[in-house]
Amino acid sequence: MIKQENGFCSGLGKGGREMPGFFEGIIGGGIAFGTALGWTKRSQTEKEKQQLLHRLEEERVASRTLWLSTIEALTSAMEASDPYHVGHLRCVGRCTARLAKSLGLPQEETDALAVASLLHTIGRLGVPDQILNKADALTPEEQEKLRVHPAIGARILASIPFPLDVLPLVRHHAEHWDGSGYPDGLKGTEIPLGARVLSVANAYSSLLRPRPYREAQSPTKALAEIEARSGTQFDPAVVTAFRTVASQIREELEEGAFASPLNEKASFATPTNARDALYDIAAAQRETHALQKLAGAVSNAVHHEAIAGTVIECVMEAVSPSACALFLPEEENGEYLRAISTKGTNARHLLGSHARIGTYLTGRAYSRNEPVNATFHPEDLHLRDVSETWTPFRSTLILPLHGDGKTYGTLNLYSEKPDAFSRDAQRILHEITTQAARALSNAQRYHDISETAYTDALTGLKNGRYLREFIEKEINLASREGVEVAVLNMDLDNFKPINDRFGHARGDQTLREVAEILQQHTRSYDLAARYAGDEFVVVLSHTSRIAAEVVATKLKMAVEKHGEKLTMRELGFPKLGVSIGVALFPQDGADLQTLLCRSDASMYADKQVRKQGKAA
Repeated sequence: MIKQENGFCSGLGKGGREMPGFFEGIIGGGIAFGTALGWTKRSQTEKEKQQLLHRLEEERVASRTLWLSTIEALTSAMEASDPYHVGHLRCVGRCTARLAKSLGLPQEETDALAVASLLHTIGRLGVPDQILNKADALTPEEQEKLRVHPAIGARILASIPFPLDVLPLVRHHAEHWDGSGYPDGLKGTEIPLGARVLSVANAYSSLLRPRPYREAQSPTKALAEIEARSGTQFDPAVVTAFRTVASQIREELEEGAFASPLNEKASFATPTNARDALYDIAAAQRETHALQKLAGAVSNAVHHEAIAGTVIECVMEAVSPSACALFLPEEENGEYLRAISTKGTNARHLLGSHARIGTYLTGRAYSRNEPVNATFHPEDLHLRDVSETWTPFRSTLILPLHGDGKTYGTLNLYSEKPDAFSRDAQRILHEITTQAARALSNAQRYHDISETAYTDALTGLKNGRYLREFIEKEINLASREGVEVAVLNMDLDNFKPINDRFGHARGDQTLREVAEILQQHTRSYDLAARYAGDEFVVVLSHTSRIAAEVVATKLKMAVEKHGEKLTMRELGFPKLGVSIGVALFPQDGADLQTLLCRSDASMYADKQVRKQGKAA
């Protein structure tokens, strides 16, 4: 029992004796203090423990962030080496993050998807670039080579001790819901759910980007394509979920900024120097691809239009101007250059536009063989009048296409921005124009040789060899379009007496005069050719029998009128005329040989009628 006495505590000590309250208070207070001290020590230990655990967690997160950031940096650099895939991995990561959230996936699976979204293309390192970037359809052997890339990717990553289940997602992201995918032909729910999610995200991002064999698709069309493959290539449930988040992804695409796929909570902003480095890698690869493509495409090209189109495609890929045009001198009018191929902004205005040689920007760049980097000059070109609205340009770069001591034309680049063309762009374009000039030089030599091979040396008309090829092409075209083609076979009357009386030189001159008459009385897209000796053939495209007979009558009258002039000027000159036979495709013949035989027979029948008429 304890009681209070005079401010002291008293009670029974051991043996029942009372202990003075003062000492009892000291002992009791000591016990209380010791207890409090124990509590304090335990509290401090717990606090330190929590602090230690907090520091360990911070270090774990920092280590994980470093590991994942290293993966992201390396895969982004690898991605930048393929100019067609720049931004692809980031887009796939955003799509998988949105899908994982929509499907309610656990955090561990979401984290595994984030890593797989960055690593799923690593197996493409085992596929040759010529297969990955082939514009034509792949052969069965090439398809088989392409289909191994998921398995290669999984083998590459197998040596890395991932704390997440990443490998199955990488290996099976190309499997199809209906079992037609690769590499293992898994079907339906046999495919890991994360791989099914990654499959949709990967396909959507790929559709948004251009490939050598197709143009980039809009987000709307890409979504429609994904939905069209639901139940065949893609899991319908994943497609349904993707439809609900597609608008969010589209908004983020338009904003041009994504959160890191590795940490959705924290906004990811690539440092400027790192972003610039990735752009530099991508630009270098675009330059390499463009030059390789140009070299391969123009090495055997023999037509100016084909070369021009390829050159412009490569310029747009390597430098990305607003527009590009290639100008060559006009054959009919040597005072002007004409744009034979264009692409980009105002392309329809630029195509067929003219620049006067020696004036303004384009004309001076050509005549002086000097590049021009200047503000766009509205008076530089005579533009076509088309219905489309003209978008103003603010700068232009004009490069002469010079090789073998000759300037073949100009390559014109335009931009809606001022001072758009840097020294580095000019360096790249110098390589392109050098190859382009070499290709145009080869094409010109081929053209000259072809002209010699296809041209009659005496009259300047096309010869029989060219005539046969031309008729074959016209028959094929007319057959596709369901139109008629007329073949006029003609033979000069009284030509032999000209050679006998006035000599072969005068006879040759007469043939040249008749050739000029034929050219004057036929359309620019028709063909007048010297077939053999004093025999000529005219081919009339899209022409009915009645129209062909009208042309034949006009030609007869023109030749006879010219013959009358010769008879008046030269005493004893034979009366010149021409007999003409007409054959029509397809009524009189469906092939070259038949048409020539029928028109020849018709011509001899006309000659007999004319002789009888003269005799009467």
